[in-house]
This record gives sequence, structure tokens and C-alpha cells, in this order.
Amino acid sequence: MKKCVVFLLSFLLALSVFIPNASAASFKDVAVNYRFFNEINYLTGKSIISGYSDGRFGPDDKVTRAQAAIMIGRTLKLDGTKRSTTFSDVDPTSVASGYIASAVKAGIITGFQDGTYRPNETVTRGQLAIFLARAFKLNDSAVVNFKDVSKSSAAYPFIGKIIAASITEGYPDNTYRPNLAVTRGQFAAFMSRSLNPMFLDSTKRPTLKVNFLNVGQGDAILIKFPNGKAMLVDAGRSDADVKRELASLNVSAIDTFVATHPDADHIGGADYIIKNYKVNNVVDSGQDHTTQIYLDYLNSVKATGASFKIAQVGQNITLDSSVAVKVLHVNSNASDSNEGSIVLMVSYGESDYLLTGDADAKVEASLVDKYDLDAEVLKASHHGSDTGTSQALVNEVKPDYGILSYGANNQYGHPTSAVVNRLKNIGAHIVSTPNGQIQTWTDGSYVFMKQVPPVLVQNPAPAPKPAPAPKPTPEPAPTPTPAPTPTKFQNCTEMRKVYPDGVKRGHPAYEPKHDRDNDGWACERS
Repeated sequence: MKKCVVFLLSFLLALSVFIPNASAASFKDVAVNYRFFNEINYLTGKSIISGYSDGRFGPDDKVTRAQAAIMIGRTLKLDGTKRSTTFSDVDPTSVASGYIASAVKAGIITGFQDGTYRPNETVTRGQLAIFLARAFKLNDSAVVNFKDVSKSSAAYPFIGKIIAASITEGYPDNTYRPNLAVTRGQFAAFMSRSLNPMFLDSTKRPTLKVNFLNVGQGDAILIKFPNGKAMLVDAGRSDADVKRELASLNVSAIDTFVATHPDADHIGGADYIIKNYKVNNVVDSGQDHTTQIYLDYLNSVKATGASFKIAQVGQNITLDSSVAVKVLHVNSNASDSNEGSIVLMVSYGESDYLLTGDADAKVEASLVDKYDLDAEVLKASHHGSDTGTSQALVNEVKPDYGILSYGANNQYGHPTSAVVNRLKNIGAHIVSTPNGQIQTWTDGSYVFMKQVPPVLVQNPAPAPKPAPAPKPTPEPAPTPTPAPTPTKFQNCTEMRKVYPDGVKRGHPAYEPKHDRDNDGWACERS
């Protein structure tokens, strides 16, 4: 059944021109990881807020007193007919005039002693507490311990009331900041919490979680039931991918594993899951395959002793009585593995997920003929291949969100533009696993969704190759020490072999006995 779907990612109104029936997903300045994305989407769906004509929402723009009157008036369905007011500064032809008059009459907002309303003045957090406490008739009050809120201030008792209603807890530094101007995003948050307890502490309500894991070119969907049990539908192509994704969710045990069909991109990590996550039950399509991956999968079932059952159409394979996991299609005798794929409808309260495996258009046609397929979330068949997610199926499901599970830059061209356009044209917001794991949760009334950016795994730098041991540099051969020049000779013949011209007195080799003519030269040639 259709309910509001809001998108978070782990984020109001203008007096000029508005865009009716927009959604937060369509505002170009509200990213899916904006703190108040869910709240903006919720109020947009209820036509309480809208954006600018240029496609912006302006989440950080300040809210004026005129805008506050309009939004509160729309919320309480007050008469917004343009008319004269008692305020000298409110133009009777303005969009806000009727809502201002009605809000004042209801005792929600008052003017100033000088007879003005000051429509263009920004609303402070203190004033917003007053407006909300009056608008929603909040009676319970809590002690106000904020260090910046005086007991004598006009807003003091009203701040106590919105604290008691869990609309706000203030800032981590124990301040409320009553004089701070309220932004559109903040106004959306306060208003949503006032209207719907779903926007309060979600941990207090039992939720069903359906996470579409980022396993590359393949499928893997983790279903966490309100009672804490876990089911994994398909396991991607590799052990490493599904292991990484489950680790990011702190999953240590899986009660049931469902293999929609025996293709490698759906059961590639199945043997690892069955062996390492305490799997008790395996639900299979009943189709055989000859690949080693399929044989490894079967052997893991035998090795662990897990129960092995073939899915049957109409069967409810849930692990929690508050949730239905209905088998809409399976065919163990199909000539093609995709045609025999298990198709599941997961339903919790009024929230539905259609998980199509790799079912083709022929299978989808039979589903359209047999079932009411209306669902908030559609997991597109076969990674966005044009073999499935037919126009007939999209028209029947009318999804708020289309999930595409595929690998970036894959060789198959998934998803095809035809499938993407079908989803876009039906008004579905498309979310793709290459951009990160897609986490959703629901209390049975509203589906919340956020996308966690993929963790970039840094491949360790390869160890440097060891440098070869340097070849030892040979020591240079020692230069031979020349024999000392002789200085003693027996006769001049011997001396002239070394000193052909003889030597002069004072030379180490000079000896008087060789200087027979006493001219100061020994053994000179005459």
C-alpha cells in the first residue's frame, strides 16, 4: 500500500512562486545526505511545504513570520483565503494574509503592540517553540535546563513543552539558542516531529530493515526482521564483497539464505556465507547448474547441515510473524535460470518491497495478471537489463523508489536507458548500489532510506623489490713503490747508468772519489 517514503543519507517555503507536489528527492539543493531530508520529503508529500520555481528548496534560508503562518495554517487546515487583517503591515492580497488572520484567531500567533505583524521578520527558535506548543496544544512540560534560556523569558514555558514532546533536545553544549533564526530545514524538522512520532526517536519502535548491499555486478539483499532475525537474499559474485558489506553492518549470523537462482552473480558468495554465518536454512529455486560455483554452494549446505528447501509459489518464508515474505514466483523447470528466479514481496504493515531477482518480462506479465503489486520499493530485475522491469510491471507497482543493483562500468551496459527512463517517467526516485550500500527501514507506515557512500579500499602498496646486493668494488691494485734511486756507486760507469751526466756536489750520490778533477762534478762526461 502506498505510504510516504522518505530519504535520508547515514538533511520551506517561499511567498513568491511554489512548486506543488514536489519531493525532497527532486530539490537540487537538498542532497540525500542532508540532515532533514526525510522531514522535508514528508511535509512536501503532505503539501505543507514546497520549493522555489528554479527547483531549489533553500534549506538554509531563514523562515519569516509570514511563511510560518502559511505552513502552520496548512498543517492545521486553517482558512487561508486572502483577506484583510487587523495588522497595518499585512497586505490583504498577499498569500499569507488569510493564514495570518486564522492563526491569530486560533491564538497561535500574535502581533506586536504597535499594531504590526512584521511578516518579513525572521522567526527565532524561541518564537517557534511558542507557535508549535500553541498549534499542537502541548500540555506536558519538562524542566528547562538550557544555560541560555532565562526563566523570565516569554519562550521559557513553551520550550519546556516541546522538550516534553521530544521535538527537540537542544544543542550538545546545553544551549537552546532561543534568539537564533530558524532555517527552512530546521522548521521542517520541528514541524514533522510535532505531526508524526515516526520522526522522533526511531530506536523506540520495532522496524524492518531491508538493505541492498553494494556487491558490484550482482545482487545481495539483507533483511533484518523486527525480532532480530536475519535473511540474506542472494550473495553477490564474490566472497570479499558480501563479507565487506555484512561487516559494515556488524552482521555475524544469518538465519536463512535465499538463492533466487543459480547464476554466479547471485550465489558467488553463497558458500562463504553458509559456512561462516551460522546459516540454518537455505531456500532455493530448485534449478540445477553445472558450474563449480553452484557445486561449491551445494557442498557448503551439506558440510554445515543447513536445511535445504525448494521455494513454492504462495509460500511465506518469513522469520517474523509481523512480516510477510511471500514467494510470488519460482519455476524449477524453467528453460532459463532468470525465468525461474524467485520473486519475493516483503510486506510490513503498509510498507512493501518487491524483490524481482532476475525475472524477465514474461514472468512479470504473469505477476501483473495474478497479484496486486503496489509497492513503495522496487528492486529492478536483472541489474537494470531491458529483459525485465517492463512498462507493464512499472505501471502496476508504481514504486516510489527503484533500486538498481549493478557494478560500475560493467561490460553488459546495465542499467539500460530504457529501464531508467521507465522508472523516472513513473515518478520513481532511482537509487543505485555503485553509489554505496542502500539502507532502508520502516515501522510499517513509512519507509526511510539512506545511502552510505562506498568505502574506498586502499590496496596496499606492493612491497618494494629488494635491491640487489651491490657488487663489491675491487680494491685498486696498490701502486708499486718504485725502488729507491741508488746513491752509492762503485765507479763512474755504474753511476752513469743512473745519472748519465753525473752529479753535482751536494747531490746524495756525489762522492769526492768520483770527482777526480775536483771541479765539483762527479763522473761528468768530458
